[in-house]
Amino acid sequence: MNKDTLDKIVSRLDRLGTEELRQLFLRLASDKGLLQDVFDALRDGLILFDASGVARFANKAAERIYNRPLRELIREPFERLTGGTCRWEDLHRSGVAITRDLSVNYPEPRHYNLLMSPVAHGEEYLLLIHDDTEGLASREENEEAEQFNLITFMASAVAHEIGNPLNSLGLNLQLMKRKLAHQSDSAQETLSPLLESALRETRRLDTLLRQFLQSMRPGSLRREPVQLNNLLARVLEVLEPEIAPRGISVHESYSENLPELQADPGRLFQVFYNLIRNAYQSVPGPDGSIQVLTDYNDTDVRVIVSDTGSGISHEVMGSMYEPFHTTKKKGNGLGLLIVRHIIKEHGGTLGIASKPGQGTLITVTLPRADRVVRLLPQ
Repeated sequence: MNKDTLDKIVSRLDRLGTEELRQLFLRLASDKGLLQDVFDALRDGLILFDASGVARFANKAAERIYNRPLRELIREPFERLTGGTCRWEDLHRSGVAITRDLSVNYPEPRHYNLLMSPVAHGEEYLLLIHDDTEGLASREENEEAEQFNLITFMASAVAHEIGNPLNSLGLNLQLMKRKLAHQSDSAQETLSPLLESALRETRRLDTLLRQFLQSMRPGSLRREPVQLNNLLARVLEVLEPEIAPRGISVHESYSENLPELQADPGRLFQVFYNLIRNAYQSVPGPDGSIQVLTDYNDTDVRVIVSDTGSGISHEVMGSMYEPFHTTKKKGNGLGLLIVRHIIKEHGGTLGIASKPGQGTLITVTLPRADRVVRLLPQ
């Protein structure tokens, strides 16, 4: 019922009979009940303010979002309801719709879009609260996928450009080796070890290049039974020549009877090679240590890599998965991004907890091959 209709009814109230008044009030109550039901059915929170900034109405969704009963909610000041993102004077004076983003951390992390707009010719004001948490997470995931696809394309192009001269270098070294066979014994004795070393290094680079391309290629997991304790021991064995000169102690604590995984051993090797290497590189002096342990439950196998290093600041934690963002002088900022991508491909999760000056703890959770499905009791 619009304002003009109500004005006409008010002007005729003294001429209406008892039955007409009863029908009028029944209609008004019906309209109000219908509107209330419509507003309460909305998924977005809705709060209506009068021209002085006092809340007059709030729907059930607003009650759920703010976790406050309606009788308390409508007593809250406008600035508190908008999380301090907009002052009442600014909305009242502007006369136009205003939007703001609001992120909260308690009782759980959520992200909201706020729409504040004058209605009813500026006599009332509407605050619409839309929970955009899932939408934001989806957009961030899509952006991350786009970034990774771009990195994959760039890496493939660079690897191709490196591969061609590397292949040519290997062929020329083999030709030199053949020609050397026709030289004097003294020349062979001097040059053969150098040629063998060069050939060995070119073959190693070629292998690394192929493994890198394979790890960057989506959907290329080659699953097979993997015993994680043995894989971690191999990683530490490969890294031992780098760790030993630093004087850093390594503590291994592997759970007995650790269940097997169905996973790509090459790509998991790459994951833990990067994580353990990052761990010992963050330890500044010889008195530090790193720890690698494993455990499991009915559904998952867990690997924890911790160190007593310098830790990670909150600012760096917020951008550590961004490509080309790194705190290392010789880093490229792709290590953790690739690690998380590989873990996600295996259906696992990566968790990082750190505090500056107190080290870092990284938890990798991977699904068991014989995962037990839990059911609710019947």
